Amino acid sequence: MQLTKHLFSCLSLFFLLVVATGCEREDFDIAANTDFPPSILSSYPSANGRVVAGDFTVRVVFADGTVSPLESATVVLMDDAMTALAEQTTELSGTRDSLVIEGSAFGAADLPVGVYNMTVSVTDTKGQTTEQAFSFEISNLPFPANYDGIYLAGAFNGWTPSSNQLTLVGPNMWEAQNVDLQGEAWKLVDGPEFGGEDWGDPECDGFMNSNQSPGGNGDTDCGFSGLVNIRFNDQTLSYSVTPAVSYASNSMSLYLLGTFNNFQGSNYQFDLVDDNSWVLDEVELMPGAQFRMAEMPDFQGINYGDNENDGIAERYGSNIVLPDTAMEGFYSITFNDRSLAYSLTFLRGFAPDITTIGLIGSAVPGGWDAPNGDFSLDYNEDAGMWMTVVALVDGELKFRANDAWDLSWGSSDFPSGTATSDNGPNIPATAGTYLVTFNPEDGAFSFTPAEIGVIGNATPGGWDNDTNLSADPNELGAFTLSTTLTEGELKFRVNDAWTYNWGGDAFPSGTAVYNGSNIVATPGTYTVTFNVNTKTYSFQ
Repeated sequence: MQLTKHLFSCLSLFFLLVVATGCEREDFDIAANTDFPPSILSSYPSANGRVVAGDFTVRVVFADGTVSPLESATVVLMDDAMTALAEQTTELSGTRDSLVIEGSAFGAADLPVGVYNMTVSVTDTKGQTTEQAFSFEISNLPFPANYDGIYLAGAFNGWTPSSNQLTLVGPNMWEAQNVDLQGEAWKLVDGPEFGGEDWGDPECDGFMNSNQSPGGNGDTDCGFSGLVNIRFNDQTLSYSVTPAVSYASNSMSLYLLGTFNNFQGSNYQFDLVDDNSWVLDEVELMPGAQFRMAEMPDFQGINYGDNENDGIAERYGSNIVLPDTAMEGFYSITFNDRSLAYSLTFLRGFAPDITTIGLIGSAVPGGWDAPNGDFSLDYNEDAGMWMTVVALVDGELKFRANDAWDLSWGSSDFPSGTATSDNGPNIPATAGTYLVTFNPEDGAFSFTPAEIGVIGNATPGGWDNDTNLSADPNELGAFTLSTTLTEGELKFRVNDAWTYNWGGDAFPSGTAVYNGSNIVATPGTYTVTFNVNTKTYSFQ
């Protein structure tokens, strides 16, 4: 479970992008660029994730384009010996659909802890298929989490992780209470000693960097002092540090249960923010949704409904109903467990479906007008985010979806930060060639300096070592190399890693494709050129 900064789950529309370059707007083939293989958006259990021992439901969400919508999907659940426990094929339709296997179909409640496997395949109406195979773990942890334990280390405890272990208090959510960080640097660690994965936030932006992500990480040195409570989400890598204040309450905890989670589960938990005052920051609600507040996620303890739907709850009252006239979207909810008054505040509507994500701006090839469309990013399923390589000039830029301003993201930070979709500022960019990563779920982005190399059994370094190209000062985005090739195959890639690479089906020249096939080379001595902006390459 190698987590980079701001991953997450789950939980948005991502599509594999087919890039169209070098064509005028009037020649742009919209149909061709919305026809791509189906995508596996999310799954529960997730790849390399954990679920709590007991009853659980398998759910996989799929998406596709309008030209070739979804047709069917098959999910097979297996034990560690690859013996099938459940198999289900479901007919799908439209551009987004899901497959669900109830826990009763495979005896989820009786499955022992251990490693299990899933295979997922989805096909669209054109016969295009996407497959994925992965394992997950059923564990005895009280909630799903990616790690067996999280520990706190810093100057305040002599950098000894074993001195402070966090408690798993919700799905992927770890907490340490009443800690005095003494205003000094600290980190979170995946074990009682350093040596595995650890996290720090040198930017103090509320999201941790993993030491196993490109560029590593640093300490969290944000001046926190006095007694504080620390919460850390090991899925999204978000964290909070809040004063350790004790508030009066009539409930030991509070959850929102409703039609959106089958009236069970801990995925919507309120925070106690003042005496008797609870807040749920965000929940997705549709008109007609029914819900209630409950002390426990399984209806043990007290629960609250509203017989009159008038904003004053009653113990064990009727379900609260969101009126049919209400806006669909995201709401925050407040509840006072003394007066029993509650309120809902509309936050925002649903964002448009994301089919493409691109860069636009004065720093980007094409400028703000982007006559051939935004500079496109590709979706990397393994990394769980959108990526590209681009050569920039000094200027400004933004991320946006679907080549339109309906949904865009900006920030005042560079080369990394968190972009917001509320018409935020333009991102100030510095000239250079960068590997760009972007997660529209939480707005996390980074621009990492990029080196371009060629690798393969046709190259001097074989498949083990890249032979790097040099930037051409006379052409933006161009790289060049003089080398001798033997008979074989090769690819271009970035920063000596397979995270982002290009292939092609032509030699000695052509247009490279993200994650494309190996280029079949002819032996000889060549001057190699490759332009990251146009994706064109040649061997002369």
